[in-house]
Amino acid sequence: MLFQYEYKIAIPKLKSNKSKAIMLAKKMLPEYVFDTAQMENNPLTFPEVKTLMDGITIGGHRISDVEQVINIKKTWNLLLTDVANDNFCISKDYFHKINKCIAKNEAIYSGRFRNGSVGIAGTLIYQAPNHKDLDAIFEHELPIILADFPPIEQAIRLFLWATLNQFYWDGNKRTARIIANGILLSAGIGIFNVKTRDILELNTLMVKFYDYHEADEIVRFLYEKAIETLAE
Repeated sequence: MLFQYEYKIAIPKLKSNKSKAIMLAKKMLPEYVFDTAQMENNPLTFPEVKTLMDGITIGGHRISDVEQVINIKKTWNLLLTDVANDNFCISKDYFHKINKCIAKNEAIYSGRFRNGSVGIAGTLIYQAPNHKDLDAIFEHELPIILADFPPIEQAIRLFLWATLNQFYWDGNKRTARIIANGILLSAGIGIFNVKTRDILELNTLMVKFYDYHEADEIVRFLYEKAIETLAE
């Protein structure tokens, strides 16, 4: 399932520095893990997430909420290692690898495409693709999504495409977010991250995007608020 937009992203010339991009990601990792968890309505506070990432157990929360944060952290570490070792790639197998890690014990099963129907809460007319078509959609549309676009636009397009198609039972936005970061980190440009303060706006725009497949507003939003370049 593809989408359309006319908004032109005025991408500046950026110097590539992969080691610096990875260093930035490692430095800011607690914030990225917290922001990602907040998108899933996870109740852990930032201090609790930071404590958990430091290897200290915390109490007062459901095991599933704690495990979700741990899975996000593990998946980020997996990505950073793969990017540093030039093992990151945009493929079905790599999507499965990321989803298996980030949605572990949360979905009906993780690490492979769903085998049934899913919906999106709050949408009016959205229908996810039939699960029988997911392999064909991935193989046919991924080259179109990436094409010859610059890395920033590739990251935005891939995030929207992967969430629109709902390839997995759960963890679609998280999986897409990690892959988008892999694109930017591998290019040595920066980070893809939606801050907690912007999640409400993101969710509002995503509902419209799901229903009508028109991406001008959400592309503009993601470019202005979710892309953190090294120059910043």
